[in-house]
Amino acid sequence: MKLNLNPGALAKALFEVSGKNNVLDEVKNALLFLNETISNNGQFRVFIQSKKIQGSQKAKILNEVLGSFGNSLVNELVSYLNGSSAPKQLNEISRLFQSMYRKDKNILEVQGIVANEISESQIESLKKSLDTLFGKQTELSIKVDSDIIGGIKLRIENTFLDASIKNQLQILRNELLHI
Repeated sequence: MKLNLNPGALAKALFEVSGKNNVLDEVKNALLFLNETISNNGQFRVFIQSKKIQGSQKAKILNEVLGSFGNSLVNELVSYLNGSSAPKQLNEISRLFQSMYRKDKNILEVQGIVANEISESQIESLKKSLDTLFGKQTELSIKVDSDIIGGIKLRIENTFLDASIKNQLQILRNELLHI
């Protein structure tokens, strides 16, 4: 009989058990590492997808191979995943877990896009400004996209702010076309 694995229920259970065992940070890091490893290593992905390796053996192998980069709770959860959908299920469980983690720790996820590389001190300054503005700790990631010409685009959870020069030029163009 095939188990019906609900990523939301699994993520919630993993979060609750991790919290009770005071290993939230360790589990969060293990999930991130495991997802990155699966997406970057085809052989590892095939191992996770394998239906031929029993769950208990899969968990044991993961505990040995991953060492301090893994977590026994995460490895046990992964042992129940198999088939071609396993990486997708793990990714969804991880995404949901990260969301619960951020909410619990009062962390705001912010993604920034800039036209050119910016220094670590500039990133830290932006992060401090965002921390102060929102009254929360921000988890800031920065990407470079020269197409925006200059300025910055921010995605703050599900809110988008576009202060790029490209956007300002587009607005100006639209206004001039309507004159």
